Amino acid sequence: MLRESLFELAALAGQAVVAAAASDGWDKADGGLAKLLGRGDAGQVQLTERRFEETRELLVGATGPDAELIRETQTARWSGRLADFLEENPDAEADLRDLIREMREVSGDQLTGDKMTGDQLISASARTVPVNGKATSVAAGVPGPEHLSALAARSEVAYSTGLAGDAAGARDQFAALLPATARVLGPEHPDTLATRASLAYWTGQAGDAAAARDQFGALLPVTARVLGAAHPDTLTCRHNLANFTGYAGDEGLAGEHFAALVPISEHVFGADSPETMAARFNLAYWTGRAGDAAAARVQLAALLPGRERVSGPDHPDTLAVREELAYWTGRAGDPAAARDQFTALLEVRRRVSGAEHAETMAVWYQLAHWTALAQEAGAAPG
Repeated sequence: MLRESLFELAALAGQAVVAAAASDGWDKADGGLAKLLGRGDAGQVQLTERRFEETRELLVGATGPDAELIRETQTARWSGRLADFLEENPDAEADLRDLIREMREVSGDQLTGDKMTGDQLISASARTVPVNGKATSVAAGVPGPEHLSALAARSEVAYSTGLAGDAAGARDQFAALLPATARVLGPEHPDTLATRASLAYWTGQAGDAAAARDQFGALLPVTARVLGAAHPDTLTCRHNLANFTGYAGDEGLAGEHFAALVPISEHVFGADSPETMAARFNLAYWTGRAGDAAAARVQLAALLPGRERVSGPDHPDTLAVREELAYWTGRAGDPAAARDQFTALLEVRRRVSGAEHAETMAVWYQLAHWTALAQEAGAAPG
């Protein structure tokens, strides 16, 4: 969870991105944003550029009462993306501040004190969210709760609710949104399918993995038929189905799902893509939890060099691979090697996260555990 100051920074950055996208100098801002969020990944650079262009098209084409609501929705969306980025890349705070200054120069937006804070962004986007079952609006002329822009705003509010830590609230908001989206757009419209996927995801995050598994299982064939078997949304649905299958108690089937998904992800996204690396990590995770510690160790050892090359040695995802590798090394019967790996990892965790961070303390615990087992194994008679 981001500390409050970084959440506010993400909110300011979201405002700056939208202001720059609507300005005449938008093309100058595009490159800096894509470079920052891409972090050297060509695919992420292109994705950021495409999203920025989509934002610009929405803003330029917006008129009348839709314009302000679309601006607020896009601001909330970029703020959420940048909050995720800061959480994954805490060392990028200074770079993001520099980018905000550059975008303010491009747009002439001074981001004065009357601009929205993080909490205000959510409440502003929520102007058309139902209250006690009835639509409410704080300004005359704002579209009703089933207007397209209002549906988009409600989706962003629900997503922000989940990111803020209220998974059950996000689930309930998506559950309320789904019938309206299906009624307005149709049951197989891509946005309706995305709302179903969000409902399933936050249902799982709220603690009901079996229900999430069933929802993703029902959604997958529809998404594959409408969007195509190799569409990114279809593959994301498969990824989530696999994970929630494991969380619901069938670790072996989860591993089988990921074993089938990895080669497809490599073909569609590339071997070094974030999507493929996440699928490979989860394949190892569920393989180990299904009882094959040795195979999990081998899979993680094969994944680690690529993760270090693509993300860097101190990235949270790289450290997660190292931690799982050390754990399954021990579970595969080599407690001394697990001890040594956790010893090396602890120094990195202390430097990157701090001595009292929860992740650092977890490594401390594992180090103590495997140190004791290694001592027992060394003392055992040959």
